[in-house]
Amino acid sequence: MPDRGNLLFDAAAVDAADRIAILVPGAHAAVSIFDPAEAWAAEGYALVRYRFPGLDGRPVHPPLDISEAAREIADFVAAHGSEKIRLLGYSTGGAIALDAAALIGGDALRVALMSAAVEKAGGVATGFRGALDVAGAALRVRSVDVHAVWLEYYKTLLFGREDRENPKAKQFIDERLDEIVMPDEGKPRAHTDDLRRWRLPALPDLPAEHCHLFVGLADPVFSLAQTRGMAQNLGGVAITGYPGHGHLLFLTEPRVFEDVLDFFEDRPFRSNAGRAVGAGNSD
Repeated sequence: MPDRGNLLFDAAAVDAADRIAILVPGAHAAVSIFDPAEAWAAEGYALVRYRFPGLDGRPVHPPLDISEAAREIADFVAAHGSEKIRLLGYSTGGAIALDAAALIGGDALRVALMSAAVEKAGGVATGFRGALDVAGAALRVRSVDVHAVWLEYYKTLLFGREDRENPKAKQFIDERLDEIVMPDEGKPRAHTDDLRRWRLPALPDLPAEHCHLFVGLADPVFSLAQTRGMAQNLGGVAITGYPGHGHLLFLTEPRVFEDVLDFFEDRPFRSNAGRAVGAGNSD
């Protein structure tokens, strides 16, 4: 598949599509996390995927610049027409999607955010929780080897702290060992440094009902309280939560892609996998 800059897409499919979904992954996530969205082609969608530094053939330098990534996406949209654009951002990709939405403007746009990063990467609270989780993983494997610790921590990313020993965690890891992106070769800083400075953009042209948050209710990275705070700051955006799932929602609950498509198409969610946990609702 040919690429244009950091965007990977099939030009002929994009030109012929009724809808274009621009998919933005997050730290340590290759564009393959969005493979389930290929089923959207049956409803007239073409996919455009953004590549992170050090992944999918892109060099690790220069590091991710959220505003530049958003500008690249907005320039693509300007060339193809905003009325048929849908944005899906995962984790750090959510920040890019929101900044892109601010540049694109208009009330035809729809933005889905999966396990989305919050302002300043969640600040001290998120950093402290993450450090404890990684330290705990190191203690459990009795090693400081980066790969061994990461694979143990990956269990927490899959199903959260309370269910990290879920047998499915080991199964996921064993089946996808060659696909798991390791935090080495400069990727952690290249992927996350700019997120620590990121602030939520103003989105005056984006109706709250045109943005939706999809989260695992056991997400150990960004808490439900943090997500609700961001939803409120976005004007009361709805949140769909998936019980028993962690940060890697795209992997543990693939039906989330059905729900994202239903949101994009402005119809009721058919999967019944998640439940509404919007700001002001109980857990």
